[in-house]
Amino acid sequence: MAGIGFKLQQLFQEDYFSSRIKAYAFAGLVTSGPWLIVIVTIALMQWLTSYLSIATLEERTTFNLIVSYSFIFSQVVLGVQQLVVTRYLADCFYEKRYEDIFPAFIGMMKTTVAIASLLFAIFLMFSELPALLNALAFVLFMTVNLIWVHFLFLSAAKFYQAVAYSFVAGGIVSVAAVLITDQFLMQYLTESYMKSFALTASMTLGLVVTLFGLFTSMLLTFPNRSTVGQFSFYRYFDRYPALFWTSFLYNIGIWVGTWIIWFAEGGSVHLDTFRYHPIYDTAIFLSYLTIIPTMTIFVVSVETRFYERYRVFYGYVNEGGTYQQIQRSKAAMLLVLRQELQRLFRNQGLVSLLFILFAAVLFPLLGLSPEIRDVFQMTTIGAFSNAMVLVLTLVLLYFEDHRGAAYTSALFITMNAGLTFLLLPLGPDSYGLSFAIGCTIAFAFSLIRLIRYVSEIDYHTFSRSETPPRTDTFRRVGDWLNDRSA
Repeated sequence: MAGIGFKLQQLFQEDYFSSRIKAYAFAGLVTSGPWLIVIVTIALMQWLTSYLSIATLEERTTFNLIVSYSFIFSQVVLGVQQLVVTRYLADCFYEKRYEDIFPAFIGMMKTTVAIASLLFAIFLMFSELPALLNALAFVLFMTVNLIWVHFLFLSAAKFYQAVAYSFVAGGIVSVAAVLITDQFLMQYLTESYMKSFALTASMTLGLVVTLFGLFTSMLLTFPNRSTVGQFSFYRYFDRYPALFWTSFLYNIGIWVGTWIIWFAEGGSVHLDTFRYHPIYDTAIFLSYLTIIPTMTIFVVSVETRFYERYRVFYGYVNEGGTYQQIQRSKAAMLLVLRQELQRLFRNQGLVSLLFILFAAVLFPLLGLSPEIRDVFQMTTIGAFSNAMVLVLTLVLLYFEDHRGAAYTSALFITMNAGLTFLLLPLGPDSYGLSFAIGCTIAFAFSLIRLIRYVSEIDYHTFSRSETPPRTDTFRRVGDWLNDRSA
């Protein structure tokens, strides 16, 4: 937390209105910048292709689905390693084992490529796309997966500006590539799928530029580029299995309801390959845009006021503070945590409520149907609760309640999958309802778990001990891979 909090504290200490705006802008850049840049890039490309009549609706749909599938399933791949590697990096930074970071980066990339290749092989079994389009989709999918690996490492190193600049550069290249293609190449693209190929190639080119910028930043950030022990982080899967389950189940839980609805009434199949649901997919995409304030407010509030009290409490614990000092610092920390979470719930709740109430006015202006509006109003409730689940899970991880975080993710995916199946017989009217109820149940559980856990945080802190892993399977696999990559 300290890296982000330190920068924000500097801005808030200046006590200028402009400094506070900069602080919130910085927090927004850290939490939402990259995916907002990607969204804006895709939106601009869509608008240009429609305005300039570059591609038909079907060709734009093909492009949309290739890009969407790449981002959705790359999240699943990332979830396998995300929190485990993050914990490994945190320990490396804390223990000043900087020489172990770049090898882990190489090892995570290799692992990611292996998992993503397996996932894409499954996709190829059902794909009816032309071979050239399949090959390009593979390049795009791999590029997105590798971007998330770079993003994780550079974020851990607090190199946020490099991340933002790389995404901006990639977005500019993608949009420019569309314009250049329209000007010089489009008249030669006569095959039925080639315009979709050109759009996807433009997006892929931009993301490759982003990847190149991120890789250059990695080389500058970590000059010690040893490749010894690339898979040493595997032992953390043995030490912290709950972290694996937390990120893996949460990332699948985000999308499991969507995948089920793709096969339900109103779902479509494009080019005998891509399943999607035009109404539900549009609604849930828009609802996720409404929770951008959550992560921005969370970073600003928790990483500044809360972190100060958090540091004091654990300082007394680690440095032998008196009982009275520990109890006073605990009370101050929990008071600030409660205030900041209440502020977060209230502010994001107000934003979500306004979008729900004004959807009837906004959607006709955007040319969106009443069916999308009705689903959006339900998925916005779900998106609000989902954001709160994410925030509370992160707070549980701050206090090292790994088991509570894993239970939250397990409940999250179970409720979203189970309720979606249960309510499917109700037809399109139920779409979004299962997501709203499932996320709200997980939200309530995570809140109760956090309240109970932090009320006895001093007990949990002093009674915590480093238990040996139940298995050393992943350590042995990592050692075996290290021997072969030496």
